[in-house]
Amino acid sequence: MKIARLLYIFLLGAFLLAAAIVVQAILLRHIQDDVEAAQERRHISNALARELHQSSDDLTRFARTFAVAGDKRYRDYFHQVLDIRNGKIARPEGHEGVYWDLVIAGALPEPSGESVGAQSLEDRMREAGITVDEFSKLKEAQNRSDRLVRREEVAMNALEGRFDDGTGAFSREGPPDREMAMRILHDKTYHEDKAAIMEPIDTFLMMVNTRTRGELRELNQYASRVLASLIATSVALLGLIAGLVWILHRRILRPTASLLATVGEIGEGDLDARTQIAGSDEIGTLAGAIDSMAGRLKTALGEVEERAEEARSQAKELATERDHSEKLLHNILPALIAERLKGGERPIAETYPEVTVLFADIVGFTQLAEKIGPREIVTMLNDIFGRFDDLALEHDLEKIKTIGDCYMVVGGVPVRSATHCQQVARFALDALKSFDDYAASFPHPLRIRIGMHTGTVVAGIVGTQKFSYDLWGDVVNVAARYESTATPNRIHVSEAVHVRLADDFEFEDAGEVELKGKGKMRSWFLIGPKSDMGTVIPL
Repeated sequence: MKIARLLYIFLLGAFLLAAAIVVQAILLRHIQDDVEAAQERRHISNALARELHQSSDDLTRFARTFAVAGDKRYRDYFHQVLDIRNGKIARPEGHEGVYWDLVIAGALPEPSGESVGAQSLEDRMREAGITVDEFSKLKEAQNRSDRLVRREEVAMNALEGRFDDGTGAFSREGPPDREMAMRILHDKTYHEDKAAIMEPIDTFLMMVNTRTRGELRELNQYASRVLASLIATSVALLGLIAGLVWILHRRILRPTASLLATVGEIGEGDLDARTQIAGSDEIGTLAGAIDSMAGRLKTALGEVEERAEEARSQAKELATERDHSEKLLHNILPALIAERLKGGERPIAETYPEVTVLFADIVGFTQLAEKIGPREIVTMLNDIFGRFDDLALEHDLEKIKTIGDCYMVVGGVPVRSATHCQQVARFALDALKSFDDYAASFPHPLRIRIGMHTGTVVAGIVGTQKFSYDLWGDVVNVAARYESTATPNRIHVSEAVHVRLADDFEFEDAGEVELKGKGKMRSWFLIGPKSDMGTVIPL
């Protein structure tokens, strides 16, 4: 049998076994996807139960707070919670968890009241992929919550002097009855009705967990069977490969021993060597071809080596130039923007709704430059801005540019970040400390002004011959003016920065400051993180 025919038989068998292995691997992947889908359904189901529980607690809190304080905001919050749950208005971003606590505190705006995108909790239950029995339990909990809402409505209307006229409408008027409202919202019946809401929720969660465990158990059993089949197929494939190796050794390796030796001699440079192998099979044909080619190779080798050396030299030069160009481009532009520019995108410009810009400027730089030589002033700037560059990289910020002794850095551009303000604040504190360390060893007095502001910018590339990545927007001008009006060696920030960092950082009230083109604006000095206040040394 010809070697080729024998190889075709073995390769066909190996292909079929490999295809079986691939199919079984795909099945395992599908099983894994099914496991993840089951887990995701359980997560969504639990989230719906928590949301129903949370909405019930929010309704109780707002009804009781309205009864105690009489503030109509809480009555409005009460109805907004109901409208969101019933799908009359769209759920605001971040509605889960502590959303209403932040709304009450003024940290987040109230729901817009728009109906676009609104979806009731009941509709989301139907889409969650839960069973009919599970849906009925969750729906039962919502119905009990709705019945409790009726009692809360009675209490809130009583506080405003409106009472049930017997038809379900609150058209009968009378003196406001706070005592009645407080009794309805705190009596034993209210607490029993409140507890009754939790009972079907608890049952629902147990049903979901039981169903999910059953699904996962079945999937694991199925995966075990597929894995056993996969192992058996792999063993068969290994056996086939072992048989192929044995045949190859007998039909190919031994007859080609002298052929390989001759080829090795040719490979070592002896182009006069010959195989001395005759035969009509593939090995004999190959030996004749090698003998014939050896003569031609001897003639052509000189030319080939010359061209190969030239190609290697050109490839090395090209790689060096490419690496140099990419490094230079990444030093000029952010890596993300550089890749987009290399991809041919033009123009590159984006609006960033919220970023934080920082300017830092050395106080008295002009006078200092007159005292020391140009080499010393450049060395000083390189040392200081080199420290700032390292800190910008550490805090994942983007250095925009330096203008003389002014250093500009931004957080949230070009990679958007929800913590851009915190990142820039930590950079500012570290930069000020690093600057103080450098100033302590510098032979001349050194001080720095730092200003920060948060807002919207447009960022993009300008230029066609020499690219520049820059920012435009009012936030840039305001940040520069906070820097120019800053107290030396203090971090001067705007009210917008203070609002975003007040929970995590300590500030000192800097009063109102007159900003060119803006009038008087509130300002603050950033002191340090709250957790580190015990080690902060006042400047």
